[in-house]
Amino acid sequence: AILAQAFWPKSRAPFRKGSLPQRLRYEAGGSEDHREAEEVAAGHTRESGDLALGASEQSEEGRRPDGHQHPLCDGGGVEVQRGDADEERAGFPTKLAKGCVHPRNWITAMGVKIHVDYSRAAWLPDEWGQGVKQTQPTAKSTGGNGGILTTYVAPDGKSFFHKSVAEQYAGRQFTAEDGWNGQVRLAKLQARQGLRLARQHGSSGGLDTDEALFKLLQRSERRNLPPKDAFHVCIVSARRATKLEGVRDIFTVESQFLESGITPTWYVDEGSVQDYRKLGLTAVVGGKLCEARNRALRDARTKGKICVQCSDDISCWEYRDGPNAKERSDDAMNAAHNAARRLIVLPIAAARFIVAKMRSCAEPRPKLGGVYMLGSCARTFASDAFARHHFILGDFFVVEPDSTVKFDDNMKLKEDYDFTCGHIAAYGSIMRCNRMTLNVKHYSNTGGAVTNRDGKGEEERRNIAILQAKWPGMFRAHPKRKNEVILAWKVGRGARADDDGDDDDGEAEGGSKKRPSRPTATPTPTVKKVAAKRSPKPGETLRLQFAKVVRQGPKHAKASYIQARVAKVMGRVVGSIFEEPPSYMRDGRARKYGLADLKYDLAGGYIVLQRARG
Repeated sequence: AILAQAFWPKSRAPFRKGSLPQRLRYEAGGSEDHREAEEVAAGHTRESGDLALGASEQSEEGRRPDGHQHPLCDGGGVEVQRGDADEERAGFPTKLAKGCVHPRNWITAMGVKIHVDYSRAAWLPDEWGQGVKQTQPTAKSTGGNGGILTTYVAPDGKSFFHKSVAEQYAGRQFTAEDGWNGQVRLAKLQARQGLRLARQHGSSGGLDTDEALFKLLQRSERRNLPPKDAFHVCIVSARRATKLEGVRDIFTVESQFLESGITPTWYVDEGSVQDYRKLGLTAVVGGKLCEARNRALRDARTKGKICVQCSDDISCWEYRDGPNAKERSDDAMNAAHNAARRLIVLPIAAARFIVAKMRSCAEPRPKLGGVYMLGSCARTFASDAFARHHFILGDFFVVEPDSTVKFDDNMKLKEDYDFTCGHIAAYGSIMRCNRMTLNVKHYSNTGGAVTNRDGKGEEERRNIAILQAKWPGMFRAHPKRKNEVILAWKVGRGARADDDGDDDDGEAEGGSKKRPSRPTATPTPTVKKVAAKRSPKPGETLRLQFAKVVRQGPKHAKASYIQARVAKVMGRVVGSIFEEPPSYMRDGRARKYGLADLKYDLAGGYIVLQRARG
């Protein structure tokens, strides 16, 4: 149950902890009495599938589960699990060997039925299977019932209860490499079964229907709901298809799109594309991060579809519906957040909801929409539910097909900040749903953008410098997070949109401290200061206006490659240089004109920046 922690609140965990009926550990051969004399108290808690399976087996023999009633068991929970064919359980062999005993005919040496398990050992070979058998009650059993015992079944039907004995029978040691295909299948099945259980649990803390979210839209907004097939879903990933953690995350995301009838396209690095395809995914070569994002935008535009870009490690999409806090204090905001109705929705429903809001809002109409950037939106319950000039998180966003803004290929991190600014500058606004959040991993997962970070934070600082150069005055350093920035977009003459400065964590800090309300602006007389017009001096701090034009400087470079690159940027607007950087040759290699080149050429006096005429 990979999705359990995402779909159920901690305060109402559906999978209760506690010891299952104690499990017997014995080998094939010998009498039942002798085996039960060798009982070992395992103290092991099985996963949800095993628990429901155990309940199923005991109910078949007229018994109730021994003190472990799953909340979903009453009213059909067991029927969901019992309805699964053996082939849909992870314990089924991933490859049926020629002449093997079919899992439907598995029995122990004593003739006890072996049921195909919902779990699978990490080392179990493809031709082997895993099942569970019912045990007889002993003096140590509670409630008068027996338990369930994990059983490993060889292709010829021989059953074993220990890895070491199974290895002796096979004549070799079993490794994680032997069990890789089985673990991939386990991850896929668990994601699918978790969604089904969550869907059944419904509005009581599980997965809500799409209509539950769409009821929050006004009638005019519902008319702007795009159909499911209006989206081109792109999942940007890299180097995560060869690690079990990554595979579990991949199928958790994939299954939620498949649930809506949408097959996403995975944009991955060239070296990993075959690994992703081996998992059964629709994978194409995207290249590096921004290159992959731009290809996804182009593909969606070519198809005339809305581009949905999604990270590969999101487990759930959540929306909070409720009134704002009555005062701007931590306690009030937390209380309003906790009292709000909690909806868990599928990603396609979330995307349709955002687009409906984008297409129904007042001018200027945005072309980019997304979700709140933290895991909890408690702090937003003192402000608007939707924001128009704020940061759009790169983990999940939608882009209209007629948008022409691209990602900056010079950026390896924080590219979503630049993409947000580009849309606000080009179209006047964005649409951020402040009450919609994601359950997503950050900084710690293997592969992906995490590999672009370094321990010293040099790459983070390099990308921050690019942001500050392209969008001067729009970013300030985060007061509590090292190498992080806050977007504070200027919406008028010196006026700023409310920034995310208070959002140092997801939940409002404890205590009853009131946050001062933002005072109403009152007009005050201002004195206009007139500064002498001049071009930036060579080598001065780079605080460039995005609309300035590159002109010939007082000096001429001696190096031919510098002369060539200066000629290519001459007369161009600074912003356009970063959006479509020209190429030049140096040391026999093609290079793209970047921020470092611009700084160097300014410092050398080869170019100057002037305001555009007219």
